[in-house]
Amino acid sequence: MNDENTQAFQNIQEQISESEEKEIVNLAGFQVTKAELFAHTREPAVTVWENRIKFNMACLRRFPGVTHIQLLIHPEQQRLIIRPCEADAPDSLRWATGGGEKEIRNRDMICQIFAAKLFELMNWDKQYRYKMLGKPAISDNEALYLFKLNDFELFVNTGKRKSRAYLPEDWRECFGVPVEKHEEAYKIDLAEGYISTGKAGEM
Repeated sequence: MNDENTQAFQNIQEQISESEEKEIVNLAGFQVTKAELFAHTREPAVTVWENRIKFNMACLRRFPGVTHIQLLIHPEQQRLIIRPCEADAPDSLRWATGGGEKEIRNRDMICQIFAAKLFELMNWDKQYRYKMLGKPAISDNEALYLFKLNDFELFVNTGKRKSRAYLPEDWRECFGVPVEKHEEAYKIDLAEGYISTGKAGEM
């Protein structure tokens, strides 16, 4: 949480503690509703096509001034991580145009080899594009951003520059992840199976 959200949360807790009546609840059986079920055009996200990927501006704003990143993939857990880095860091990738005195903007990252491997890993259909929302993550006090590749929206072109979004079929049976599993679902350890992509998009 940022300072503003932390203060707001503390205020709510104080108000709850001052109320006269409280109901004690057991969260077992509750599900944390997936953000993908709501409108989220301003939320950090990455979109993957068969030959390129692109992070939206909301994602770039989470790392102000950062023009280069490393992409880490965990093939078994089907996760992708953004790791901010210097331009001259090994396997650094430019995810934004501009920098310095120029305004930073997002850009298409052409990566036919990487995208092909990602589509193969996820068994995706190349005629569609896939969009994933990101979540803040930390590993050894290093700020990262995590995308779960199996939590995606699938977009189908319907003509006239329009598209329709579809969600995974198994989401129809639930609202989200059980409370007791939710926090664990976003824990990461970079020492456990993550692979950094190379300049040409190899893994």
